[in-house]
Amino acid sequence: MTDNHQLLYRVAELMLEHEHHILSVDLLFDDEQIGDFVKSIQIDSPYQQMLLEGVLTESVKDEKLFVSFTVEGYFHYVLGEVVYYGTAGLDAESLAQIIHENKLNGAKEGVEQCLIREVSNHQLGRLFHLIDLGGEIGKCCYVPFAFGILSAFNNQRVNQGVDNQCSIDFLINWLISEPTESDYDVLFMAIRHLEMAQKNDCLLELFNSIIKLKQYSSISYIKTLVKGLPFFEQDIKYQLLEEIESFLETHKEHSDYPEIVFELATKWLMCAEYDRAIDMFKKSMSFFTSNLELHQEQIEKIYSNLGAAYWYKGDLDSTQHYFELSYSKCLEIFGSQHSSTSGSLQNLALVNVLQEDFEESIVIFQQALDISLKSEGYNHPNTARILSNLGSANLRLKNLNMASELFERVLSIDKAVLHPKHPSLALDYDDLGDVFAEQGDLKEAIENYKLSQSIFIDNYGSNFPHVSLLQDKINDVQKKQKK
Repeated sequence: MTDNHQLLYRVAELMLEHEHHILSVDLLFDDEQIGDFVKSIQIDSPYQQMLLEGVLTESVKDEKLFVSFTVEGYFHYVLGEVVYYGTAGLDAESLAQIIHENKLNGAKEGVEQCLIREVSNHQLGRLFHLIDLGGEIGKCCYVPFAFGILSAFNNQRVNQGVDNQCSIDFLINWLISEPTESDYDVLFMAIRHLEMAQKNDCLLELFNSIIKLKQYSSISYIKTLVKGLPFFEQDIKYQLLEEIESFLETHKEHSDYPEIVFELATKWLMCAEYDRAIDMFKKSMSFFTSNLELHQEQIEKIYSNLGAAYWYKGDLDSTQHYFELSYSKCLEIFGSQHSSTSGSLQNLALVNVLQEDFEESIVIFQQALDISLKSEGYNHPNTARILSNLGSANLRLKNLNMASELFERVLSIDKAVLHPKHPSLALDYDDLGDVFAEQGDLKEAIENYKLSQSIFIDNYGSNFPHVSLLQDKINDVQKKQKK
């Protein structure tokens, strides 16, 4: 251990011991391990180096000098090392005690970092014991478990025939071979963590491992499979939807049943199975309306999704009916200046687009934009979507310069606030491709369509309906190039 490392390790250790993330410099002066470092005023002393490099920060309070870590994340990392070595050889209860009892701001994150170290060394016992304890302790486990899943995936990809204890199958079997609600809570949070990091290939392997268990007697297992459906190719997705739908009927009395029915409906909608989606949306609504006061927001979502399903079927009257119900419900629940109300207004404007009343759609989109700017601001994905719809309406009216300007603004917002593979960026590139195609810039049109297509494939697979739609656009533009 270098002198600098020893200094930082001991400072973090003292913070854990004294249960405070800011320490008196006098306390460090008197410490046998690092006192000499702190007393030295030489520019090359470890303490002075850490101050100069901005790793540690000094501050004055009540005429006393204090020291703290400058970067919180780095503090958590060093603290994780302290917890790892300080509890070596002890059982999981020693970590649970730190989580429950230590008042240090960052103690939980230190345990989390300790568990990540253990997972990287294939030491899994304490992690799985803590997962079973659940509650606040379980919340410290999902990032280490996600780290373990990702590490196993990378090992499998690099080393074919990897040792069993490094595989995703091994981790999933250990976690949910005899599952508790805590196990599934951590699994859901780990999946969400990997989703936010856009680890889609890893998630596909994870869900492939989960499929093998076939624990349809557990509604939590069914919820997990439903969450994984977007990652599969269309044929596997159909098979799973059929299986889930049949086994779900054995859980009719469970409180989660209506919500899972709703989620299945959205998945059928994504598969372009509009009639099945409509049937399941209506089925979920029959459960939610039995306790109307508790489920107002779910009912509004169903209205909105039913409108979308009928939109894709080309049933304009039903589309308008359900979008109007959605808007009325939003006004009732949220009022006229809420982001959800803005979203429902956009749907009504889309009905005008279908009716080719583009001028009226622009008026309504502008109303939705005014709400969104007040409630969410300019640099927000919802605001970007409204600007995108305004661009589409202007494109239909052949206002190409205005459409291009709006689509460019949308792209700049989405690039600033979303990750590079977010589906909204796929829509942005598709829109820009349409403008370039109308302007006769066929090379740029194809380039944007292909960018859009690649993002949709990364998120939903090659059988996603919009992928084939984009291929049709590419083919059409390529035909024009040959003329």
